[in-house]
Parts: sequence; structure tokens; C-alpha cells
Amino acid sequence: VLPLVHECDAAAAATISADMKFGLFDQGDLPDFQAVKAAFESTYACLGITCEHVGGLVDADGDPLHAMTAPCDDGPAFPLIAGYIPGSDVVPHSRVDLDQQAMEAALAEAVPDFATAKQWYSVGGNSIKSGNTNRTIKGFSTGAQGKMYDNCPGCPYKTYEAFYGYYGDFDYADRLVSAALDGADMAFASGRHGPNNFASLGPAARIEAAKKGSAYMNVWMFVIGVFEAAIDECERGQSSESVHSWDQGVCFYSGSMTKPDPQSVNTAAASSGTLLWALANKRCANMKTCGRDADERTGSAWVNHDLLREFARGQSEIGQGNCAKLRPVLERIKSRMRIPLIQGTLRYAYKVQFMGGTLKEKAEGYTFAAGVLPSLHACSPGDAEIVLANMRQGAPETDQAAVKAAFERNYGCLNISCADVGGLWATGIDDYYDGAEPCSDGG
Repeated sequence: VLPLVHECDAAAAATISADMKFGLFDQGDLPDFQAVKAAFESTYACLGITCEHVGGLVDADGDPLHAMTAPCDDGPAFPLIAGYIPGSDVVPHSRVDLDQQAMEAALAEAVPDFATAKQWYSVGGNSIKSGNTNRTIKGFSTGAQGKMYDNCPGCPYKTYEAFYGYYGDFDYADRLVSAALDGADMAFASGRHGPNNFASLGPAARIEAAKKGSAYMNVWMFVIGVFEAAIDECERGQSSESVHSWDQGVCFYSGSMTKPDPQSVNTAAASSGTLLWALANKRCANMKTCGRDADERTGSAWVNHDLLREFARGQSEIGQGNCAKLRPVLERIKSRMRIPLIQGTLRYAYKVQFMGGTLKEKAEGYTFAAGVLPSLHACSPGDAEIVLANMRQGAPETDQAAVKAAFERNYGCLNISCADVGGLWATGIDDYYDGAEPCSDGG
């Protein structure tokens, strides 16, 4: 078990190893039981297990052998989020996915009900925040400047700053979604990723831009923001606040509808939810990156398996006061969260060029690209321009190979691999579509 412990906390693994090595007992060196127990317990959250799962050493009557052998205390038991064990109650927050669900239901009516969809987007009703007021998906974007750029100890947050720099608008995500819902034309202040002529596009394009933009732009950035807030709070010594913010990051990523699989605390039903967890599971089925080894077409995405480990690792670091170790954890989380957006862009680039993609498919590809273009631009402005030219609204043509190559040239910068992204799988021929195969990490 030492390699698993080491992956969570090298110091804890070193403590266990130092006390449990072969030959120590023969020399009269007995293990420090309390030190070994404490080292294991410090990594339980990262390992995805609890004190109750492990239990304590007991005698034949079921009583603890000694006070020190009793089980540790998990503290208050809060509902699991997917396979994550939260340290605070974030259930009321997690229900923002029900607003997204209601919004999508209104848009799925025979005659799309944009007014009701806008009500769920801008007013909400399911996710409650402190003060017993509604949290809204619109507010994730319109409130971002204060929370991520102006009024936080770590401001401006790096990723949000890059997106603001790319679009030129602090509320870039809401501007896109609100324009789609209203059927209005809009342009970003930077002039990039336009024109956005929702007044002249049909309802199918408006629907895709609205529902995908709200989940994959508004919510996506807010998840990053609350993880950043957790780091700020940890560095200020506000441990309980930091744990709660970290838990919120996980709950907004997953939502309330993602339920633990009874077979494992580390997996969840593949299709549940309307937010980012569900997106990763949809795209892994298209790109054959499901499962723990990213080589299957069913089950939870490798992205979600890996993120659960990072979520738990971050929680463990907060609990141990290792605030400096949270930054690398968050950078890995961000890199994983970009993968489904890249997969979506690649999928719809192929569908538009080779499968007769309509305005609906073009809008889907456009919105996926909108969620990842600022990150690609930070790596290579030139390659971001290639993707933009092929995926923007009104693009005269889409060159899927050029889009694919532009992303692949930057996988190293984005801290992902060819195997992470996979290739577009054709179920009918049980192979990848020609020209959409995974690239090679070997160069």
C-alpha cells in the first residue's frame, strides 16, 4: 500500500516505511504504532476511504485493544459527491445543476421556451447560498470580476485573467449565454470569437450556445474560482473555510445528480448530471477515454477518475496545513478539466466537415471552442487563431485536420497527452474515424 500512500503524501509514506521495514524488529526497534496510524489516517481522504471503513484493532469481545487502537473520527458525515467525501455540507450548493436541468428542459420544448430558460439561468431557485438567497448560473459570470479579479487575496486569478484578457469582458460567459437566450447580436470587446449573430441564427444554434455556454463556460470558470478561494483561505489559516470552498469546487463540478456507484466509492453513474462531470463522461464515450486507463467506451471518464484523486488530495493537503502543495493540485485539476472541452471541439470539427453538420453542430463546436480557446491562446496565439478561424460562427469552412493539429501541438503546454484526449471512435466500424485517431505521445 505504500505507493498509494506516497502518491497522496510522501512524508506519511516515509513515516510508515521507517517504522515497518524488514529487520527492524530483530534489532529491537519496535514500530511507533501511533505514528504509523496517524500517517495512514492523514491520507484517508486522498485514498477515498474513511475511518469507519478501516475501523480499529479490537479484542475477541470486540472492544478496542487499547485507547490508541480505536477507530479515528471522521467527524460529521456528509453525503458523498460522486466518489468524494466532503468535509462540509455542500448539498444546498450542489443543486445548481437542477437549474441547468430546468433550463435545458425549457429549451427542449417543441417550441423552445427561451423566456423560462432565461428565468432558470438568471433567477434560479434550486441552489441556496449563505443568507438563504438563490445562487444563479448567470451570477457565476457576472460576479466573477469581484471574486476572481478585484477583491481576493490572490487576485487576479491566473486562469480568469487569461480568459478576461482573451475576450476583453469580465462577464464574457454571461454575454454569450444571455445573447443566445435573447436572440440578440453581441460582440466581445476584444473582437475575438465573433461575430455572434444570434438574432439571425435559428433556435437550434441559440439552444446549443445557451445550454453549453452556461455549463461549460459559466460553471467551468466558477469551479476554478472557488478552488482558488480555498487556497487563499488556507494561506490565511482559515482551515474550515478552505475545506468548505474546496468542497464547493467539487460540488459545482459534479452537481447534485451524480450519485456514487454502489460498487465503488471512486466511481459514479456515467450519465448522471448536467454539469462538468456528466460532460466528461459523454465525451469519453465518443473518444474512447473512459475507465481508469482511459481506454474504454463505457463507465466513468478517466478524467473523472483522476479528478477524484486530485480532489481528495487537495482536501488532505488542507487538512494537514500544506497550503503550498495546493497550487500543483489545482494546476492538475485545470488541465484535466480542459480535456472534455478539447474533445468536444474536435468531435464537432469532424462532424461539421465530414458528416454534414448543421447550424446545431456548428454552434456546439463553436461553444466548446469558446470554453478552451483562451487556454490555447496562452500557449500559442497562432494555433488559437487556427482553431478560431475554423470554429467561429460563420466560418466559410472547417478544416478538422488543422484544428486537430493546432491542439496537438500544445498538449505539452496544456499539461495533457494524446492518450488523455483520445480519438473519435466510430461504433459502426469498431475503430477510429479516418483522420481522427489519437496522436502519438512518442512524437
